[in-house]
Amino acid sequence: MKHSYDYDLLRYIHGSKPCPPKTLTTNNIITPNVVYNIWVRQDQLILNALIGSLSPPIISFIARAKTSREEWTILANAYVKPSYRCIKQTKNLIKNITKGTLIVTDFLYSIKACADELAILGVPMDEEDLTEKILDGLDDEYNELVHVVQARDTLITFDELHEKILSFEASLSTKSKIHIHILVIPIKKTNIINTNWRQHKTNTN
Repeated sequence: MKHSYDYDLLRYIHGSKPCPPKTLTTNNIITPNVVYNIWVRQDQLILNALIGSLSPPIISFIARAKTSREEWTILANAYVKPSYRCIKQTKNLIKNITKGTLIVTDFLYSIKACADELAILGVPMDEEDLTEKILDGLDDEYNELVHVVQARDTLITFDELHEKILSFEASLSTKSKIHIHILVIPIKKTNIINTNWRQHKTNTN
């Protein structure tokens, strides 16, 4: 299997393979530089690959980068020597995330984004701590699911927990609709009975 250095990809990031000139001049004749187009195409592939490996909050942070070198420099300056303040802010942010009015996916990935950022800062969360944080942030109506997950003998993965929470939420929605349907039916029957009684009373008179 080939590694990144087989394709000189790291040279784009490190700056040892700079962008060639866009045009070439020979005998006062300017012509497009084919090598320039190849370099830009490859650099954009690296840039997009790096973006794809980052969480949404970090992506917005490096959105201004035009090349893989610029992107790498921004990340290096921000995270190579993370400050205690930055780590503390991220920990406080993840601590205060609760589901509340958020949809399940937004809730989970808000926590996951913070966990990813902590990992980049050099203080990754333990998988068990990540699971506990997610369970703690759920509303009381999810208590049944929380107890089931906490009673497991094996650690649950993030993707598996995501799937279980979505399934549980769907079951809650179904139960809520059934409950509303049951409440509506007696009201309709009562109205019918009252109408018949009134008609009978009128006929008697």
